Amino acid sequence: MRVEQWLGTVRARVVWLTLICAWLLSFFVTNRTTVWLDWVALALVFWAVYQPTRISLLLAFVVGILMDVQQGSILGEHALLYVWAVHAMRLLASRLQFSSVFVQSLYGVGVLMAMQLARAFGHFIFLNQPVGITGVVWNLLGVIAWLLLATLLHRGARSNAVGSWVSR
Repeated sequence: MRVEQWLGTVRARVVWLTLICAWLLSFFVTNRTTVWLDWVALALVFWAVYQPTRISLLLAFVVGILMDVQQGSILGEHALLYVWAVHAMRLLASRLQFSSVFVQSLYGVGVLMAMQLARAFGHFIFLNQPVGITGVVWNLLGVIAWLLLATLLHRGARSNAVGSWVSR
């Protein structure tokens, strides 16, 4: 079974575990800027491709509000961006279903980059705050993180010790 097909059979607890781990990674903040990339957005977009029925727009909105509160940003900023990103990936999910994991990661990181650019543009226009481009550049790490997450989940399901916990 290909990795792309297998990721469609993941249990709900694995999806929640990856979202919680991504949220914990988001606590690594320096000077109100997330180190590396927006891990929560990456996890939401990742599962919006493989598990579109489990990642709803309401979940993306609620997680976005929690991220706004956690990072002290404008209320609704992350919520709007997360809803947009999940919706974009859900529209692409049926097309990406037959693509390789690498192609899916390129599309996902493209959506994350567009999300970061929209955030930077909004900060510049509405708040008159120039936002550094480093957040956009760090999104390239998302391709590696996407491939690593897909590989780890696939190998975990194939092992006897973890397999029953990860897949159906």
